[in-house]
Amino acid sequence: MNSKNSIVIVGFGSQARAWALNLRDSLVPFKIALQPQSSSLKKVQELGFESISLESAELSNNSIFLVLIPDDLHLSFFKKNESFFKDGSHFIYAHGFSVSKEKLNIIYARFRHSLLAPKAIASDVRFQYETKGKIGAAYYAQTDESEKELKVLAAHLGFTALYKSHFDEECMADLFSEQSLLCSLIPYASLKSYNLLRSNGVSAEVAFMECYLELKSISGAFVTLGPEAFFNLISPNALIGSQKGRHLLLDKDFDRRLEQILIDIKNKQFYKEVEVDSKTLRQQVLDEWSKEELSQTFLKLKAELIV
Repeated sequence: MNSKNSIVIVGFGSQARAWALNLRDSLVPFKIALQPQSSSLKKVQELGFESISLESAELSNNSIFLVLIPDDLHLSFFKKNESFFKDGSHFIYAHGFSVSKEKLNIIYARFRHSLLAPKAIASDVRFQYETKGKIGAAYYAQTDESEKELKVLAAHLGFTALYKSHFDEECMADLFSEQSLLCSLIPYASLKSYNLLRSNGVSAEVAFMECYLELKSISGAFVTLGPEAFFNLISPNALIGSQKGRHLLLDKDFDRRLEQILIDIKNKQFYKEVEVDSKTLRQQVLDEWSKEELSQTFLKLKAELIV
C-alpha cells in the first residue's frame, strides 16, 4: 500500500460506497473500477472519486483490489479481467462465499487472496467511522505481506477489532446467521406477529410499535448490555413471557430445522440453491412485502416514529 493510487475498489454498491468514503476521509488514495456504461458512474463522479474501466489496461497499474461487487459476479470478474492483473496482485473480499464456492484462490493462484469481512451493514460501517465507534471484522491473509496490508487497510476503514478466520468458516457463519436469524426469523416473525395482532382487533399503530418498532430498542439493548444484563433489566411480565415463548416456539423441531440449515451449508447444498435468478426472486419478495399492511404502516408512521 505504499505506491500512490494502488488501491482499486471494484464496484460501487452500498458497501463499496461506505468503504470509499472512509478511505477518502482517511486520506488514502484509491480508484473505483466500473463497467464503462455503469449506472454508478454518475454517483462516483458526483462524489469526486477517480474512476477507471474494467476490462481495460487501466487495471494493470494497480496492485490491491477490493472486490465489492456481488458474490455471484466474482468468477466472471476474474475471467474477463485476469489478463490485466499483475502477478502477485492482492484481491480482498468482504465475504468468503465466492472463494469458498468457486475456489478462486486455487484457480487464480498467481494472485494473493484475502478476506476482510466487517460484521455490519454498509450504513453502520460509515456511521461507526464517522462517530469513532467500533466495528469488528473477520479476516484471513495468505502471506505475512498480505496480512500487513490488510491490517493497514482495516485501520483506514475504521475496523477496530480484527479476528482471524478463513474463507470457509466466515462463509458458513455468514450464510447461517442470515438464514437462521437475521434475514429470516426477525423480519418474518415480526410480520406474522403484527398480522396476528391486527386480525385480533389491535390497531395498526399499536401493533406496529409492539411488533416492529421495538425491534430496534430490544435488539440494541440485548447487544449493548449483554444477555445477563438484558434479562435482568426487562420487566417481570417480559421475563416470564420470554420463557413461555421460548418453550412454545423454540422446541426440538425448531432445533432440528435450525441444524438442517447448517447441514445444507456445510455439504454445499445451499451453493446449488443460490444458482437462481436473484433479481426475479428479489422482485417477488418486494412485491409480497408491498402488499403487506405492515409495509404501508411503516410508510405512514416513519416520519413520526423513526429517526
